[in-house]
Amino acid sequence: MSEANPLTLEDSYNQFRSATVIINEEGLISSYNQTWLTKISELLPHPAESYLKMNYYRILNEIPGTCIHNIQLIILHLKNVLERHTPSYACEISTLTDQGYTWFQLEASPYKTSLQPDFVGLAISYYDITPFKTLETHLNHASSQIKTLRGMLPICAVCKRIRDEEDEWNPVESFVERNTHAEFTHDICPDCIRRVYPQYSHFLDEA
Repeated sequence: MSEANPLTLEDSYNQFRSATVIINEEGLISSYNQTWLTKISELLPHPAESYLKMNYYRILNEIPGTCIHNIQLIILHLKNVLERHTPSYACEISTLTDQGYTWFQLEASPYKTSLQPDFVGLAISYYDITPFKTLETHLNHASSQIKTLRGMLPICAVCKRIRDEEDEWNPVESFVERNTHAEFTHDICPDCIRRVYPQYSHFLDEA
């Protein structure tokens, strides 16, 4: 079986910004770049020189913090691309480090080289998307804190209480506080001062 030419660390570092690994049709690592080696060395205890020819699927199963069922599904999709059943594959994968979870976008596509046209392989690239996942988490949390009222609200034409879904009539304040994140602080408007407390209305005129 023909093998891919190993990528030199200098060339691969300059040409690939992503962490990239190439496997052959048996799932064995044929080459990788320095970025991938740096990332994987942070996660697994294997010596750096041992990764060449190692089974890539085994490495996936050893990455800490990943769900074994998700990894098996990822491996299945990778094999489908390798066997040309699907043109490419992409997914998100998380790993557990001392600093917490790190997220990567994994992208896989068939690897071809004009130097060895008979080589059957797969190029797998990783892009660190942890900042985007962190932002997504913050946005989801912020969104969960936002509650809005929509639709028709039955309100009494006389006392202005609102009827809820249980057919109970509620004062406006309690209804709004229960169904949104708003809170009330009471004040009195100028028109009500003139109507209820006419003896103080001259203060409004002076202002």
